[in-house]
Amino acid sequence: MTLTKTLLIISTVGFLAACEEGATPMAGGGASSGGIDAALVPGSLAGKLEVASASGNTVTYGYYTDVVGEGDVISASDTYCGAGSFTVLNIEGTGLVRGEKNGRGYNTMTFVCS
Repeated sequence: MTLTKTLLIISTVGFLAACEEGATPMAGGGASSGGIDAALVPGSLAGKLEVASASGNTVTYGYYTDVVGEGDVISASDTYCGAGSFTVLNIEGTGLVRGEKNGRGYNTMTFVCS
């Protein structure tokens, strides 16, 4: 019984640590290592995103909600996509994920231009 309880505690701690750590999903389900690709960021979001990365034709923005609002991020993604195109939230690659990171609201938006 003691071994079972010990294993349960260890697995619970590991699960909770993984939940805290992995707040930035990317297309395909992998976690982002962070970083900004400046070519993906329209001027209106410069310095406000925590993550701006691309994988194929999928772009991911990660941001704290107390720094930039969801509407601003969606507008910026439309700007990135350019005239004659528009943002499509990539549901298969997680779309818009609302969460928390370091005790603050943190969202990740994954989209493709169409």
